[in-house]
Amino acid sequence: MTNRPVIDGPVAGGHESDRPAARAPQDTAPSALRLRFPAGVMLRAGTTLAAGDAGELLVIGERGFSVEGADRALCAWAGRLAEGMRWPAPEALTPGQEALLAAFAARDLLVPLPRTDTVDAYTKQRRWLAHTGTDPDAAQERIARHQAVVVGCGGTGAIVATHLCAMGVRRLLLVDHDAVEVTNFNRQFTYRQADLGRPKAEALRDFLLERHPEAGITAARVFVDEDTITGLVPHEPGEWTLFCCADRPVGTLAALLAGFARDRGGSVLFAAAGLDEAAVGPLLRPDDTAAHQAFAQEMEAVGAVARSALADPVMSASVAPVNTVTAAWMAGEWLNGVILERPVRSLNTRFVVDLGNSSTYEERTWR
Repeated sequence: MTNRPVIDGPVAGGHESDRPAARAPQDTAPSALRLRFPAGVMLRAGTTLAAGDAGELLVIGERGFSVEGADRALCAWAGRLAEGMRWPAPEALTPGQEALLAAFAARDLLVPLPRTDTVDAYTKQRRWLAHTGTDPDAAQERIARHQAVVVGCGGTGAIVATHLCAMGVRRLLLVDHDAVEVTNFNRQFTYRQADLGRPKAEALRDFLLERHPEAGITAARVFVDEDTITGLVPHEPGEWTLFCCADRPVGTLAALLAGFARDRGGSVLFAAAGLDEAAVGPLLRPDDTAAHQAFAQEMEAVGAVARSALADPVMSASVAPVNTVTAAWMAGEWLNGVILERPVRSLNTRFVVDLGNSSTYEERTWR
């Protein structure tokens, strides 16, 4: 179409009518948008497009508006824009498309497309990362460079490791001293009947490498203590995180991992599955040594009590949904809190997801 459509509705931050004239605002002009979004644009998630009763295009959402005089071609183009558009030649945009782009930009409804144009396992993840406001290509590269150590490859750790590999972690160490048993099959989905009797870390490594052959995954069948941990903590330069998904020895292991992460400049994240509850956190980052120290001291005291107990305090009953929820929360807290450096609930805090009544609450914070 040659004429600009009439666009009505509240602009971002106000309620006045927005009717683009021959010239769009400078920061929403096509040339400015190409500078802000070098690879191209897509519509922000949650933006719905629909046809109105009078033939207008409706943009439905918190920042919605209507477009009168939008012909079928413009409506179809808007629908394709929802999936993403890499910039065409400047002269390829019609006046109607330019006006619609300006209206989307004025309401902060445009998200940058990732620079990477390859269709691969991370195409949709890079788009998700773009919606968080970060550089999606840089964030994906940061995930790939990150070193992860998963201590405990049971119902929580095996699923956490699966999430990490699926997100693109390429350097992963799996640590567990147990072997696969038949009682694992109700919640540990990565193991097969053929794995019975095999070391869990090795069976999990093989499972992950079948799906991610490009990853560097190492398995270690060891019991983590003061003598063995020095060989497990990464010594190479770069970011790394310890994921504590093991429950023995109670308290002592948590104190050991927190202390080593503090001394070696890494992050450490804890999680545990209970009867009906998933306990996630704390996430201790290397820049907060006070929280590391406070947590380690408390866990040492917990360990001393556990060692004097007459019965093993580790629970012997478990069900798959609790482990799965625990692992998913743990992986999400790492992605947001470490990779994207966004505020997360588990930072220096243990919170609990109660599956019995679908609620969450904060249990303890260390400072």
